[in-house]
Amino acid sequence: MLGLLLGSGAFLGAAPSVSSVSPFLPPDVPAVSGGAAVAQASPIEFRGVVVMGGRQRFNFFDPARKQSAWVGLAEAGGPYRVTAYDEGRETVTVEVEGRVLSLALEKAKIGSAPLPANVPMVAGATAGAAAVAALSPGVAPVVLNPTPADEAKRLETIAAEVRRRRALRQQQPAAAPGPAAAMGPAEKAN
Repeated sequence: MLGLLLGSGAFLGAAPSVSSVSPFLPPDVPAVSGGAAVAQASPIEFRGVVVMGGRQRFNFFDPARKQSAWVGLAEAGGPYRVTAYDEGRETVTVEVEGRVLSLALEKAKIGSAPLPANVPMVAGATAGAAAVAALSPGVAPVVLNPTPADEAKRLETIAAEVRRRRALRQQQPAAAPGPAAAMGPAEKAN
C-alpha cells in the first residue's frame, strides 16, 4: 500500500500543472499565486468635496476594497489624512498607508440611455420629442423658440384634439333618465 501511495505521488508530480489563469477573469488580471489572488496596490480615487458649517470634507473611494470614506482636512484617525486642497485645480494631497498622493477630482461619467425599441419615430422630430408624442397622443411636442409656422401647427393640433373629444362625447349614449322621468303619470300625481 505504501508503494502505491509513493507511486501515485510520483505520478502526480509528473502530471502537468493546473493553469493559474482563470477563464472567468479578463485577460489583463494577474495570475493566481499559491491559491490566492495577487493583491495589487490600487490607488484611491478622489470622488468629492462637501463644505458643511465652514468645514471641508473629502470623499475617497478604494476600488480594491470597494469602500468609500469621508475625511476632513488634517483630520487624524481615519484611513486617509488630507494635508492640502487646491480648490482652483480641484486636487488634494492625501497620505495613504505612509505614501503621499496628489489626486485630482474624478469627473462624473454621465451617459444617456437609449430609447426603447418600440417607440415610433415622428418624421422631422427629435428622438425625445418622438418619445413624448408616442406616449401622449394628441399632444404636440414642445418646440423651443417656435416659428410662427410651428405655433400655427401647434394650435391646429390642439383644435383637432378638441374636435376629436367633442365627437367622442356626442357619440356616447344619452345619460339615463333621472328618477322623475322614470316615474309613470300616476306616480307623478301623488
